[in-house]
Amino acid sequence: MAKRMSEAIAADFEALSTEMGVISGCPCAQTAAQRFVDLVYGWFSGSLVLLRLFITVRHDALQEEDRLFVDGRGRATNTSHLIHDATPMFTLLGSRGRLPEWNDRRTSSHFRCIPLASAAFVASLSMLSRQLESVGFDLGLIDDWETKVASTGRADRYRGMLHIEDAGMDRDDQGRMIVPRQDFVAANGVRTTLGFGSGYAGHPTLVTLFAFTNETIERPTVEPLTNLLEAFISSTESLVGQGRIFEGR
Repeated sequence: MAKRMSEAIAADFEALSTEMGVISGCPCAQTAAQRFVDLVYGWFSGSLVLLRLFITVRHDALQEEDRLFVDGRGRATNTSHLIHDATPMFTLLGSRGRLPEWNDRRTSSHFRCIPLASAAFVASLSMLSRQLESVGFDLGLIDDWETKVASTGRADRYRGMLHIEDAGMDRDDQGRMIVPRQDFVAANGVRTTLGFGSGYAGHPTLVTLFAFTNETIERPTVEPLTNLLEAFISSTESLVGQGRIFEGR
C-alpha cells in the first residue's frame, strides 16, 4: 500500500534503512542514485510527485552528452564564458516520478546539469540558491570554488534541510516564487517541497535530494530522511572518490 509522508513514523524510516542494501555493490554512483530514489519513491508513492538526487560534478568529468547539454544551456543563459573544466555542475544523477519521462535523467530538459558558473548566476536561481543556503553554503564560495571548496577535499560540513511548506505560495526575500516552475506545481498539485543536503567526507562533492509532494508536511516528520541520504553518501563514497560516477564510464 502506498504510504504518505505526512503519516510517516519511525518504523517507516527504520524499514527503509534496512532496505538500503539494494545500492551496495553498484558499479557507479548513477546506478546507486537511481536505486535510492526508486526505493524512497516506492515507499512513499502516496505523497511523492517527483524525487530527484543531484551531486556536484566537475565539467571535465561529465559525459560527452552532458557537456553538450551544458554548452546549450550556457548559450541559453549567457554563461558560456564562465564555464571551464573545473566549473562545478549541479548534476541530476537519479530521478523518479509519476510520469515515465521523469524516470530517466537524460530526458530532463532543464535540470540535467546546472552550471554553478558564478555566485551571481546561482543567486538568480531562487530554489537552488535557497537550497545551498539551507545547508550553510555561502554563495560567494562559488566564485572561489577551487581554492575554497575543492581544495579542502571534502564537503560534509554543508548539511541541512530546505522546507517549503507550500510550493504554490511561498516566496523568498526578493519576492520570487521559491519553486520557479509554477506550471509544474499547478499541473501536479505540488504542495510541500523538500531539499535534503549534505556532502562527502573524502571528496568535495555536494549531494542534494529534492522531494516534491502533493500534501502539506511538517518539517519534523521528514527530518529522518536526512539519515537515509547520509547512508547513500556513505555507500557511494568510494565510487565518487574513484571517479565512477556515470554508467558506462
